[in-house]
Amino acid sequence: MVSEVEVVDTVRLKPDAGLVKSLGSHHTFESAIADLVDNCIDAEATRISVRMLTKDERLVQVEVVDNGKGMDAAAADQAMTLGHQRKYGDTDLGYFGVGLKAASFGQSEVLTVWSSRYGAVPVGRRIKRANFSKDFSCQILSSEAAAAVQIQRKKQIDFAWGTTVVWSGLRSTYHGRNIAEAREWLSKTELAVRQHLGVTFHRLIAKKAIVIDILVDEFEYADEAIGTPVKAIDPFGYATSGRPGYPKTIVATSGSHEIRFKCHIWPAKTDIPGYRIQGKSGEKFQGFYIYRNDRLLQVGGWSAAANSSTQRRLARVIIDDASVIGSLLTMNPEKSGLRFEAGFKDALAHAQARDGTTFDQYLLDAEDTYKTANKRTIKRHPVIAPDRGFAPAVRKQIGAELGLINSDALEIRWVRMGEGDFFDIDFGNSTLLLNQRYRHLFAPQGSSLNDAPLIKALMFLLTHQIFEGTNLGPKDKDNIALWRAILGAAVEAEEEIRYE
Repeated sequence: MVSEVEVVDTVRLKPDAGLVKSLGSHHTFESAIADLVDNCIDAEATRISVRMLTKDERLVQVEVVDNGKGMDAAAADQAMTLGHQRKYGDTDLGYFGVGLKAASFGQSEVLTVWSSRYGAVPVGRRIKRANFSKDFSCQILSSEAAAAVQIQRKKQIDFAWGTTVVWSGLRSTYHGRNIAEAREWLSKTELAVRQHLGVTFHRLIAKKAIVIDILVDEFEYADEAIGTPVKAIDPFGYATSGRPGYPKTIVATSGSHEIRFKCHIWPAKTDIPGYRIQGKSGEKFQGFYIYRNDRLLQVGGWSAAANSSTQRRLARVIIDDASVIGSLLTMNPEKSGLRFEAGFKDALAHAQARDGTTFDQYLLDAEDTYKTANKRTIKRHPVIAPDRGFAPAVRKQIGAELGLINSDALEIRWVRMGEGDFFDIDFGNSTLLLNQRYRHLFAPQGSSLNDAPLIKALMFLLTHQIFEGTNLGPKDKDNIALWRAILGAAVEAEEEIRYE
């Protein structure tokens, strides 16, 4: 137990600047870029350009340029202050007050911010990671330089007001000498950023609230180049649900709070962007999709509320309630996933849809959809019609089980052949020939047109495909020779056993 009686004094412990060294250590390159885009959106930007600038095929600088409302000097100082939490609105994407610094220092040694706000003097600020980790120092840049960047911004995105964030001294880039490796690294990195932004901001892009483009070009030519827009990648963008009755909303209650889970089941055997994300199999993206102000915070994963399995690969659940974040769900600073608190999991265990469907039943439905779609469907193909020489009952059953081709019919009859030959093929006349010498083995009660129904049925099943082709190919001829050799030996052995 904690007792206040033990307290004799209180001291204020200021953070040590050394914590800067760990900032952004959990960010990927693409998640760091997404964090900067969050700041652009909070600044009411509608146009965002991600510029990956190269020199000799190596990435040397990254810029994120927006047409947001910009900052004055005071706002710029606050933005560069570690842990400063401005008053966030209900629709803001910012949360911790460390996003800009963590994203930037996880990827670069130098962070520079240029901003122009209507009615204010253009401003510039720069933080060098090495200095910031000692004393939190920030350099103030000249208004003339900031004004020059304002002109440049107008040229880049056709807007003068806004903010430009620049990373230089990049840490997470290819530094080797191999040009081919450098190009491949750059190509893969650009694709990873494009796909990550496409899925993270897919709702905002789809409803045209923002336009994001990505430009990759040599440093000296970049201002003349045009970026390629990022396309929305909807993780729920299927045309028809994989199971009737879905998507289905399951409702849970925690205290006075109602949590709604929109449970989707993707159609089976789907392999389109949205199901497949960032080039990876859709199986890896089963689970929860958690949105905050239309920004996707978690891309799949069951967060210990369920187990991943191949059979659940079609299951995806939307949670679109920002109010549960901070109470029932805990977001990490990188905004790349959430921790589900115990109260949330307890509520989920008791959640139900209007028709009584529980979360567990939903998972079973998703599994059943996958299993049903992956059962082997055996399709029987129609065959040449058995005709003269086959017993009527055999002809009828073959037609009922397999269906018949509208073509020449297959006749079977006994003829004289040499010893050791059991059958032969008369392809031109669609006739299967059996050796009269061995007829008595299979028709001991006497010969008739439809005798030996068992052996004739077996020979039909063995050879019918030979007669269904337009000619005898090499494989057909080899099969006939194989069957004749084996059945010839077998019938000789049969006769020997019978009359020992």
